Amino acid sequence: MAVRRMVQAGAVPMTWIAVLGELQRDWAREATVPGVAEIFLQHGGGTGIAFAWEMQLLAGKTGALS
Repeated sequence: MAVRRMVQAGAVPMTWIAVLGELQRDWAREATVPGVAEIFLQHGGGTGIAFAWEMQLLAGKTGALS
């Protein structure tokens, strides 16, 4: 009910994954990428699986990621 009251007041709910993405801001901030990636992989559920798949695709194309 509290969340409903917040939405009625104009708040926009977001997931923890969206919050983590906001904290990262962009993937050019290389110093924090390994930590964010590890959180996604360990706790991201379907998003973590999709992220792992994308990382594998990128590694195959560039050879730069491992």
